[in-house]
Order: sequence, then structure tokens, then C-alpha cells
Amino acid sequence: MNIFSPKVRSLTKSRRKARGLTLIEMMTTMAVFGFAMSGMIAAYLFGLKQDQLVQSKLGASDQSRRSFEKVARDIRCANSHDVGNYSGGTFTAINNGNAMSGNSLRIYLTGTNSNTIIYYFNTNGASGTWTLNRIHTGDSSPTVIATNLQNSCTFSAENFAGALQTSMLDKDVIHFTLDFCEYQYPLTHVGPQYYYDRYVLDFRATPHVPGGK
Repeated sequence: MNIFSPKVRSLTKSRRKARGLTLIEMMTTMAVFGFAMSGMIAAYLFGLKQDQLVQSKLGASDQSRRSFEKVARDIRCANSHDVGNYSGGTFTAINNGNAMSGNSLRIYLTGTNSNTIIYYFNTNGASGTWTLNRIHTGDSSPTVIATNLQNSCTFSAENFAGALQTSMLDKDVIHFTLDFCEYQYPLTHVGPQYYYDRYVLDFRATPHVPGGK
């Protein structure tokens, strides 16, 4: 029978309280901590990427909204209009009897050529770098309305049912599409081939007072 004195028992308890972690316990703790930190960092990076993607979507939506508002306002204020092709600074209207579809639209704000607005798609360069430009009578250079366009870059005159016209009428519906393939903000590239989501916006507008009537 072993009998421990109070002094020996007290010493044993103090040693147990002062005992540190073993090497295995320390390695296990560090491993668990490392996994937890890795998960937190991964979640943080994922959140940053999602924020960049949302910002690019908002930026593209905002640009398309401003583009549509400007073009739609000019069309609605038109006295008359022509669909044609723009090249080398010259607008050539499509003659009656042909499909009214071209890369540009000329808007007459009055009954003469002295006050016109021309919208045209600049398709020089590779698809995905095309732009929609606007030039008003007296402007020294065109204004870029939309960038990073691809595929359909035409204006067309249609009737109320969406059928392509072969003659210009006062109440034609002007139809065009803005097909964005990439948006440049934020500058951090996202997705394969550095492309963001594709945006296709289909617009239709008609003059409110054609012929000034």
C-alpha cells in the first residue's frame, strides 16, 4: 500500500497543470488552423472575383442603357430618316425597292440636310472591337456611343409586325441590335479568353412626329 504525503500530491497536480502540448498535438492544431485559414482565403478570393464580375455586368448594362436612351431620343425627335451605308465620311441612302438594311441611319431633325444626325457601325478591325458612332452636322469628329460590338451591326426599317421594308415610310420602326462581346471594366480579365458575359440588346424605336405632323 502506497501512501503519498500531501506535499507529493500537490507536486503531482502542479506538474499536470504545467504540462505543455506534445509534438503530435501541436502538429494537429497547426493542420486544423491551416485548413481553416485556407478556406477563409479561398472564400475571400471567390468573393473578389464575383464582385469584379458583377461590376462588369453593371458597367455593360449602364453603357447599353445610356446608348439606347441617346439613340432612341434622336429617333423619336426625327422629322424623317433614311437607312443606308456610311463609308469614308459619306452616307449613301438605300433606294426604294431594296431591303432597307444597312450599317447606318441618318436622322433629319428638320426638313433639310442642314441639321442631321448619322449613326453608323464602324466595323473596321476584328469582330469584338466594332463600335457604334454618332456624328451631328458640324461635328469635327464622331462620338463613340458603344464599344466591343460583334455580329449584327446593322440598322433596318421594319413595319409594325417586324417585316423588313423595301421602301421608306414615315412610320417605319427602326430596328438595331447591340451585341457586346467584352466589357473593359474592371481591368482584371475574367473568364476564358478574357471574355466577360455576352450581352445582346435588341432595340426598336419610331419617330413620334414623322414629317413634323
